[in-house]
Amino acid sequence: MKAALVNGLNKGLHKLLMIITLSFFGLMFYFSWRTEQQYIKEQLRFSNLGAFALVLFLLIILGALLFSLSYYIRKLKSRTFLFLLIFVAFSVRLIWILTINTPPATDFRAMYHGAVGILYGDWAPIQREYFYSWPYQLGFTAYESFLLSLFGEETFSIKFLNVLYGVGTVFFTYKIASLLLNEFAGRIAGIFYTFYIPAIVMTSVLTNQYIAIFFFYWAFYLLLKNGINYKWNWIFIGILLALGDIMRPLGAFILLAVSCYMFLAFLKKGRIHKGRVVKKLIGIFAVFYFVHYLVSASFIAWGITEYPLSNRNPLWKFVLGFNHETGGQYSVDDAEYVARYPLGTERNGVEQELIKERLEDKSEVVALLWKKFNNMWGIRDESIFWSMGHQKESAQDIHKVLYASERMMFLLLLFGGIAYLFLSFRVEIDKKEAFFLILILGYVLVHLLVEVQTKYRFFINPALAIIASLGFVTLFCHTKLLSDRERKEG
Repeated sequence: MKAALVNGLNKGLHKLLMIITLSFFGLMFYFSWRTEQQYIKEQLRFSNLGAFALVLFLLIILGALLFSLSYYIRKLKSRTFLFLLIFVAFSVRLIWILTINTPPATDFRAMYHGAVGILYGDWAPIQREYFYSWPYQLGFTAYESFLLSLFGEETFSIKFLNVLYGVGTVFFTYKIASLLLNEFAGRIAGIFYTFYIPAIVMTSVLTNQYIAIFFFYWAFYLLLKNGINYKWNWIFIGILLALGDIMRPLGAFILLAVSCYMFLAFLKKGRIHKGRVVKKLIGIFAVFYFVHYLVSASFIAWGITEYPLSNRNPLWKFVLGFNHETGGQYSVDDAEYVARYPLGTERNGVEQELIKERLEDKSEVVALLWKKFNNMWGIRDESIFWSMGHQKESAQDIHKVLYASERMMFLLLLFGGIAYLFLSFRVEIDKKEAFFLILILGYVLVHLLVEVQTKYRFFINPALAIIASLGFVTLFCHTKLLSDRERKEG
């Protein structure tokens, strides 16, 4: 009776997870399609119907291209394919940073100047409210400073490492999708992420996202490949998640996703194994926070900061996230207003009042969430702006092509994800696949509450490519483009 109840709960959670994720994928697809259709209509002066038909035609062509490429390269031996994948991913990204020289801007400039300051023992660049408010940014800043101490003040070394981390993420995207289904799925995921525009163009930006997601997805691979069976796996997972979080603070959210995954494992294990699941999860948390403590204590001892690597202005992202006028995006007015009050209790009180006011009208809040969802997932990706914004006048045509191409690729990703969820609905999905649905769903929900910027999509894009690849292989099998034997063998 108890086993049947647990089994029923497990199936119910899986179905709920798939339904909610499918709903969100459908909305993302709708908003992205609308953005692409409007963009084509404006740029090419098409009618609504003409723009709709062109988007549909381009999506079909892109899908056919992906299938043709995937179908022919699946005949390659694994080592040959992996070599070609790594070579192409590296070459495309290296060519980009050699061609596009993006100067540091906004947060990236603050962290770079801070890195130069640490290098020469000049603490002025890091004794700013930016680092006082968000000491967690010092993790990546110190990393940049270390690279500058080895290779000089030029930014090329940081960008070149971005290339290597990007290639590493391509590798883990390929390996994880192969692990979840088969080699064919891995190849589709790897190819897609190799050529995905934001994953390429941001390499010339001094962003902390490349190194962070490299560590995160490495940890995900270890978690899914070895689970709790490998004796010391939990230590490596905890270290990698901590290093990723020190570079870019997503650790709390990711630990929650890992906990949900382990809970699904807990439901399926026997009494002895359940105890092991709990112990390993506690171990991951312990290692994560121990590494954080060591790094924070070291930074304080070296005089880089007097605070742990934490967020000392935790309400700020929510202030922005509930700004009705900007649709949850950055607000200069909000920044100027809260800056009048000293950091700490007084500013927290002011920010609490702002949030409270913005949540009073429930109907407006619902409208805000709808708008925020569109701003986060539907509008064109600003990675092109962050990479090439300094060339705005001289590269207008390139901008247009990249913007339109990115939305088409994102639509194809979503189509694959929807196909996977729809075609797999009647079967119980594996908990490893459920982990990425939890990750995607959680990331969507978090950004309904906090500030939204399209550059924040970066972290979740490999997960979307992984889920989409499962959908394409399943779709190929259902349409008899692949036999059941080919689907299993990959």
